[in-house]
Parts: sequence; C-alpha cells; structure tokens
Amino acid sequence: MTVKEIVEAYLEANGYDGLYTCDCGCRIGDLMPCPCEGCDKCEPGYLRTEQKGDEHFWFIGPEAEASNEKDQS
Repeated sequence: MTVKEIVEAYLEANGYDGLYTCDCGCRIGDLMPCPCEGCDKCEPGYLRTEQKGDEHFWFIGPEAEASNEKDQS
C-alpha cells in the first residue's frame, strides 16, 4: 500500500470525508492532488457546503455539518 492508500483507508474507517489545512482541502477519492509540500500539516476533516448568493461550493473542515452532503449522494 502507498501512504496515500493508507491515509484514505484511515479516513474512510473513521468517518472522515477528506483532508484539510488552512490553505486547502481535498476529498476521499482525490486526495493530495496539490503539489504543495505541506501535506504533512493536513488534518482529517468533514465535507462542508456553503452557499454565497447563487454559488454553491464545498470544502473540508474540522466539524461535520448536521446534514452532511455525502449522505445525500
């Protein structure tokens, strides 16, 4: 197994949706896509959604929402 596969298995086994830092976030299935050297600072997180005007977007954060988007897909 690769480190990426081990991390993904851990996240799934513990109910997380992905990884995040103060600068970025990524979801299970597309972990660590950025070329940043700060992946060692990433923490497990939960999928969050937010709407600003007509725009709807997602991010990974430290706490799960009451109705998590992953449960709707």
